[in-house]
Amino acid sequence: MAPMISVSEATSIFKEKLLIKSIKIAHSVFADRDYPPFNRVMMDGIAISYQDYEEGHREFSIAGIQPAGVEALGPISSNQCIEVMTGAPLPKGADLVIPYEDLKISEKSAQIINETSRSKMEHVHLQGSDCKAGDKVLNAGTNLNGPHTGIATSMGMLPELTESSRILVISTGDELVEVHEKPLEYQIRRSNVHAIKNSLELNGFTDVSINHLKDDKELVAAHFIHATKLFDVLIYSGGVSKGKFDFLPSVWSEQGVIKYFHEVAQRPGKPLWFGKDELNQTTVIGLPGNPISSLICLHRYFIPTRLMYALLEDEITFSKPLTYFLPSTFSYKTDGTLWAKPLKIKNSGEFTALANSDGFLELPAEMNHFPKGHAFPFWPWKGL
Repeated sequence: MAPMISVSEATSIFKEKLLIKSIKIAHSVFADRDYPPFNRVMMDGIAISYQDYEEGHREFSIAGIQPAGVEALGPISSNQCIEVMTGAPLPKGADLVIPYEDLKISEKSAQIINETSRSKMEHVHLQGSDCKAGDKVLNAGTNLNGPHTGIATSMGMLPELTESSRILVISTGDELVEVHEKPLEYQIRRSNVHAIKNSLELNGFTDVSINHLKDDKELVAAHFIHATKLFDVLIYSGGVSKGKFDFLPSVWSEQGVIKYFHEVAQRPGKPLWFGKDELNQTTVIGLPGNPISSLICLHRYFIPTRLMYALLEDEITFSKPLTYFLPSTFSYKTDGTLWAKPLKIKNSGEFTALANSDGFLELPAEMNHFPKGHAFPFWPWKGL
């Protein structure tokens, strides 16, 4: 029997072999004009000539009011000003904005009453300072978020998006019943697939379906042959351990699926299975059936998340030579540091213990004592 691989080895294999598509921007976005497209006023106040200010003038006759959304007024004459509103174009002939809080305004004039160092084009968002017409502002393949949508729409387009991978999440086991059913004493509701589906959707995968299979090897094999032709990724929950009814690894082997690994030196989640049906180019992932194990493996290896670190809030001792994943709550302190407080969980089936968790810490197998205040990787349930 092959030895368990390490978490770092499993991570490397996933990075090399896993080909998945989450929602991304299909085509690069280019600026349709300069941004901002005009010299934009950034403070409510008055616009004046910087030369007038440099020559010592401190009181100016008011020649008009420049609101946003109206063509630039002016040009202003010497010792004149125009009252300007935030977002308005800078009046012609003006190159300095003085905020209202530095002024005394009367009906016909504005007087500067607060002396401070000022510079030319102060409080002005210069035309083209963000980007010039024709500049690339978003690359094709960028993971979509709210700011990206805002940028693209400001350029006059709704971003065209790529399709996400077609994913089927499959639960296995005769003990599982549907969510709406009342389980018998020896049954449980089918919750893992819903948790996995929701986690995928919250992290950019939009084409996710679910299914369930009884512990019947012929049924499992027939379903696999059909499903691998329809989906890019098959994610199974349960059926990959060493039980008499854990048929999945043998079915995959018989169907010619290439196994990249089975079993990782980690707790929870040791039975994790990863492979590929080369014929149909379908990724096959076997998650452990225990709820905590399945979600930790999904988030640690499959869902793309930026690596982050948190400081350990409680001292931990774990003597086994395994990477230890600890569901935790996270909090920011006033000094800007992120702290993780591990939750007390009895075993990987205690699903309700995750109710107050924000994600999980990763404690390395090379250590057995983890001091308070040391930084370790953490993985959030929802991508940050």
